Amino acid sequence: MDLQEITIRKNGKWYFGQVEMFRRNILNILAQHIDRQEDGNYCIRLGEDFSMLTVEDVPFLACGYMEEAEGIKLVFHDLQEMPLSQETRLILKGDVPYITYRWEGDTRLSRGVYWKLSEFFDFRGDDIYIVPPGLKS
Repeated sequence: MDLQEITIRKNGKWYFGQVEMFRRNILNILAQHIDRQEDGNYCIRLGEDFSMLTVEDVPFLACGYMEEAEGIKLVFHDLQEMPLSQETRLILKGDVPYITYRWEGDTRLSRGVYWKLSEFFDFRGDDIYIVPPGLKS
C-alpha cells in the first residue's frame, strides 16, 4: 500500500497529492484506520500494511452537529460520528477549539459546531467543559 501522498489539511480536507479526495465513504474507511505512532506522527494501518500520513493540524474535523433523542452527535468531515454522552473538555490553542476523540486534542471543531456547542459550556476556572443536555445538574 502506498498512501504516502495523502495529506489531511488544516481545514479537514483530504488530498492525494494535489487532488482533493471527495468520496466520503472512502475517507471514512481510511479515517477509521488512522493510528498514531509513539513519535506523534500518524499512519493508516490496514491489516499488516501501513503507510505514513501527513497531517497539517489534527486528523479529525467535527463539521456537523445533530441533536437526537439520545443526545448530541458530532459528525466529522470523514463521516465518522462522535456521540457526546459525557462531559468533554474543550481545548483552546489560540482561538482554535479542539476536543478529544481518540487522542488528546485530535479533533478540531468547525466554527459552526463550536457555536452550537457553546450553549453547553461549563466554565471551571481556566477549563471549559462541554456538558451535554441531561448531564447538567
